[in-house]
Amino acid sequence: MLHNIDLYNSVDYAFTSLLQNIKIHYKKESVHVFNCIGRVLYENIVSDMDVPRYPSSHMDGYAVRSDDTFNASLSRPIPLKISKNDSILGKYSTNDLEFMEACKIQTGGFLPNKSDAIVPIEEVKQINDSTINIFFPVKKGNFVYQAGSEIKRGQNVFSKGKILGAQDVAFLANLRIAKVPVYKKPIVAIIPTGTELTDIVKENKNNSIHNIVNTNGPIISSIIDNIGGISVNYGVTPDNEDILNDKLKIALDKSDIVITIGGSSVGNKDIVATTINSIGSPGVISHGIKLDRGRVSGLAAINKKPIIILPGPIQGALNAFIVFARPLIRIISGLPPKSNLSIFAILTDNWKARKKFQYFKKILYVSLSKNNNHFEATPFIGETQSISLLSKCNGYVVVSENIVQIDAGEQIEVNLLPVFSYTNDCLISN
Repeated sequence: MLHNIDLYNSVDYAFTSLLQNIKIHYKKESVHVFNCIGRVLYENIVSDMDVPRYPSSHMDGYAVRSDDTFNASLSRPIPLKISKNDSILGKYSTNDLEFMEACKIQTGGFLPNKSDAIVPIEEVKQINDSTINIFFPVKKGNFVYQAGSEIKRGQNVFSKGKILGAQDVAFLANLRIAKVPVYKKPIVAIIPTGTELTDIVKENKNNSIHNIVNTNGPIISSIIDNIGGISVNYGVTPDNEDILNDKLKIALDKSDIVITIGGSSVGNKDIVATTINSIGSPGVISHGIKLDRGRVSGLAAINKKPIIILPGPIQGALNAFIVFARPLIRIISGLPPKSNLSIFAILTDNWKARKKFQYFKKILYVSLSKNNNHFEATPFIGETQSISLLSKCNGYVVVSENIVQIDAGEQIEVNLLPVFSYTNDCLISN
C-alpha cells in the first residue's frame, strides 16, 4: 500500500509538531577545565581577576624607573645597578626597585614595585655583573602590559552558548577557573529493530549468511557521540512487541531522546508505531514525511519525551537523522538547530529530483574534492539501501521542496557531518 502524497507531512511541519509535544530539559554540569574542549557554555563566564594581574613585561630585558633614565644619551649613558632581587616569572614580589636600579626580567614577568618601564635586553650594555648602561631616555610604560589591560576584573569573557575550543580552555585555566559550567550532553537511546538483524559481523555456525549485520545502529551511535550527544545502543531488537515495549520504556526513562531504526513502514512486522502508541500519549505525531529518501520516517512523543522513528534502509535512516535527530541533539546541547559546518562548492554534473517525490525535501549526497582554489561536488544517486553509494560521499546537500533540479556549474552549500565527512584533522578526502 502506498501513501497518498497529500497525507505526508513536510519536514518542517513535522519537526515543529514534535517540538510542541515535548519539553526540552536543559541540564547543567560542571566539568574540569581541561575536559571541556568542544563543550557548550551553560552560562556567561565573568573574570574575577585582572589579566595581567600586575603590570607585566612585554620583552626580555630590564625593569627600570623611567625618571632615572631622563638624561641618558649615546655620549653620556647612564649606569644602573642591577638589582639582586630578580623578577621571578609568575611570582609577584613586593620588593621596591631602588633609585638608579634595574631589575632583570623575562617576557611576562611582573614588574617590581616603583618600576614603570622596560628596556629590551638588546638595547642595554652590561658593564659587569652588577651594572648596565642605558643610552636613551625610557618612556613611562615602555613595553609594559598594565594590570587589567587584557581582561579587567568583572568583565564578561565568554558568553553562554559558546563552544569551547582548546585556546578557550587555556584561557579559562589562566583565569584560575577549575570547573566550567556546561550543558550536559543529551543521552540518546538507539533501538535497532528487526528479527533479521545480527550484531555479529564475522560469519559462524550460529550466524547465517541470511542475517543482515546491524550497521545502522553503530553508525548512528558514532555520529551522535561526535556531534555532542551520548549514545546508548540497546542492541538488536527482534520483531516482538513485548520486547520492544520493555526496551522503549527503559529508554524513555533513562534518556533524553529515543531513536528507533527499522520497522517504520506498513509491513506485517513493522510494529514500532503500534508499540509506541500502546505505551502512552500522544504517541506517534507524524508517520510519513515529505523527505526523499526517508518518507516512512516518523516522530512521536510520550510524556514529553521525543522518539524519532528512522527507516531501516541506510539512506532513509541517515536522511531522517540529519533533518530530525541532529537539530534536536543540538537544541538540547544549547546550540542553534542548524549546524554551520558547511562548504560552498560547484556541482560537477546535472542533478534532477525523482519525479514522484520532486516536491519533497531532498538529501543529495556528494563527493567533495578540491580543484585549484575552489571545491567541486560530484552528486551520487542510488537505491535507499545502498551503503556502497554512501561510501563514495563525504558531504550532503539539503534541497528544498521547491527545487527539482540543479544544473552543473551552480554553486551549492554542502553540509559536513562528523564521522561521515572527516577523520581526525582531515576535513574531507582529497
